[in-house]
Amino acid sequence: MRSFCSNQKAVLFRTSAVALVIGLSATPCAVSAQELGGDGADDVQEGQMLAAVPASENAPIIVTANKREQNLNDVGLTVAVLSGDDLRDRQVDSLSELANAIPSVSFSETAFNTPVFTVRGVGFYENSISAYPTVSLYLDEVPLSFPVTARHGIFDLERVEVLKGPQGTLFGQNSTGGAVNFIAARPTSSFEAGIDLSYGRFNEINGEAFVSGPLTDDILVRASGRVELADGWQYSTSRPNDRNGDIENYMGRVLFDIQPADALRIQLNFNGWIDRSETQVPQYTSFYPQIPGIVIPGITGVPFTPEEPRAADWSPGLPFGDSSFWQASARFDLDITENLTLTSLTAYSEYNHGQSSDQDGLPFNGTDVSNDVGGIESFFQEVRLSNGGNGAFRWILGANYEQSDTRQSITAIFGDSGAAVAFGAFFPTFGVNTYTDMEDLTNYAFYGNVELDIGDVTLKGGARYTNAQRSGDICNVDPTVAGVGQAVAFILLQGANGPYTPGTCYPANDLGYTLNGVAPGTQGRFAMDLDEDNVSWRLGLDWRATPDILIYGNVSRGYKAGSFPTLASAVFSQYLPVTQESVTAYEAGVKITALDGAAQLNFAGFYYDYQDKQIKAKVLDPVFGLLDVLQNIPESTITGFEIEASVFPTDGLRVAANFVYLDAEVDQFVGINGAGVAQNFAGTRIPFTPRFQIGINSDYTWDVSDSLEASIGGSMNFRSDTVAVIGGDTNPVGASPSRGTLFGIDDYTTVDLRASIGDPDDAWQVQLWGRNIFNEYYWNNVATTTDAVVRYAGRPASYGVTFSVRY
Repeated sequence: MRSFCSNQKAVLFRTSAVALVIGLSATPCAVSAQELGGDGADDVQEGQMLAAVPASENAPIIVTANKREQNLNDVGLTVAVLSGDDLRDRQVDSLSELANAIPSVSFSETAFNTPVFTVRGVGFYENSISAYPTVSLYLDEVPLSFPVTARHGIFDLERVEVLKGPQGTLFGQNSTGGAVNFIAARPTSSFEAGIDLSYGRFNEINGEAFVSGPLTDDILVRASGRVELADGWQYSTSRPNDRNGDIENYMGRVLFDIQPADALRIQLNFNGWIDRSETQVPQYTSFYPQIPGIVIPGITGVPFTPEEPRAADWSPGLPFGDSSFWQASARFDLDITENLTLTSLTAYSEYNHGQSSDQDGLPFNGTDVSNDVGGIESFFQEVRLSNGGNGAFRWILGANYEQSDTRQSITAIFGDSGAAVAFGAFFPTFGVNTYTDMEDLTNYAFYGNVELDIGDVTLKGGARYTNAQRSGDICNVDPTVAGVGQAVAFILLQGANGPYTPGTCYPANDLGYTLNGVAPGTQGRFAMDLDEDNVSWRLGLDWRATPDILIYGNVSRGYKAGSFPTLASAVFSQYLPVTQESVTAYEAGVKITALDGAAQLNFAGFYYDYQDKQIKAKVLDPVFGLLDVLQNIPESTITGFEIEASVFPTDGLRVAANFVYLDAEVDQFVGINGAGVAQNFAGTRIPFTPRFQIGINSDYTWDVSDSLEASIGGSMNFRSDTVAVIGGDTNPVGASPSRGTLFGIDDYTTVDLRASIGDPDDAWQVQLWGRNIFNEYYWNNVATTTDAVVRYAGRPASYGVTFSVRY
């Protein structure tokens, strides 16, 4: 139990940290932009500097889905948008909260703290920091190439756009699932500043602030920062006074808008974050031995984790986190002629990774990571030429290039596992393993997109050629004299290569051919190149049936490049990469505006032909039991529809609702799934794809007096049950207990509420808020470790108060 003195020090530290961010952000620097006039954005040229559009019942929602600013109702695509005000009012400040607020989007926590998005059943569950996503993420059109780098981007945003379906033509990365665009709040032409301070459950203290305005007539700047601090929210079931989940995050962003000449506009973006939070611990739900028949004395009598959001357990001293990210980007827009603009995007980023984690939810070293370090360096360049968005014929031609280098080294300790028991008599130090993965990625692409208006009809087409080159250099080493490496040398290879030298790469080449100078039947480093190319495309038609009705249809194909796994392995075949996957999508929809803009109804139906879906599966090793591997699923299909409606039935009242139906199935796959079940998986569900999703959000605002405004609101999100692995409805043989669906994710409903009072002109506001107010127990992922099945639970009920000031 913490002493009174230590508690006072913690509070003092947190208060000082918040004050520091506010003090830094309150320095009058500046930033600005031209204001958008009229009811829409049809006349806005690509790259024009824009100020935020004031929110109102009939104000258009501006998006950049086609790489130019447009009214959302003029875009023949399925795009979900949350404005900056929506994000603040609904307390959406993390990727998991964002996914809960967007229809068709699922979020999964992973063992290595790498976020995974799944959109309409298209996702890639791979937890290494080098894993390329199926859902690409961007900050102001600049790729955040690896999901781990996007963990802390939700602050001081103008909006978030989520584009659903393959995005292989206009954006910097090819993707099969969709794209998430974080649009930073732009600099303003006059001085503005703001502060948000929150205090909530678990001593949660959040501070966010910005200042914006002009430095000179031609230079505008905006600086913003955020601090997040909180006590641990998980408690140890074996050590009741021990807590995990402390939060300590720092974020910052500085934007410059520079216009040295009428024809030239420059935007600079410097952003970064530091994450020193403790990694989440999973819940131990079932005993599932990696090597059947082995008695593990340490696990006998260990209770399964109670079905309660905060309950967990972990090895003393774990977990820990210390990671950081920074990025610098520059955008140049040059008007060559009145209708011809050249755009250049340049970005460089670095991510440094450091953490330790408990992966089995047990109070001993069944499967723990004592040291997980690495990093990513990434360079991106795009150049494009366009003729603007005013004429009846619009086109874009472009090319981009990316070079990324990733490295990760993981030391796993499993001295109390079944494997250690099985081999401990022969190899006394069996139970420590270090595996490293170094990957170089080079991607380049050429793309074009056209739109042609013929009366009320718009014809659309685009294509993109992508070449993706990836090299994998993977090595497992055993730092002990007699351990994992000795086991491989003498069990798999019968000692044919002599004694194992500690610290050298021990996996055996079981491929039947020499690779990287390692002959079949010998041990060494795995190194291999993967070179793939593809042509993604989109064809579509938009019909403006009436001024208030847009009907659209699209056919598109997108690809996701292959990749190498980051995992502990005894043999080379586990390191083989998955090849590129593709999705061919057929979609039709309608957008209807009614009541002079006070009501909106959107409908979209779609069918996906999903080829070579990439998954993490298992192989049955004759000595070490079930081991991880990446594989392709030959055939899958996804069918579904989405309905979204919003209405302003009376002054101050806004009601929005959505309904999603998804039928996502595997058509062809025979193998061993991530749960260790071997079967023909045809007809089974695609993971992380609830069949039904329902969301409702409502706000009512009224004037208390001439100088006081009040508001109440709430959100409800329902998600039906799904599974975390292919074939997750079938429990593995040997798991105990085998009650329920071990790899299922039950249906759940979360409810958030909020109430505020403040100045009608937003000079100040006080908001009371609650998230998951009924303390719904739910989880977003289920995984296997060496001898356990574990769940990653959602956050428990939280509540607090936020005080905001704007100037």
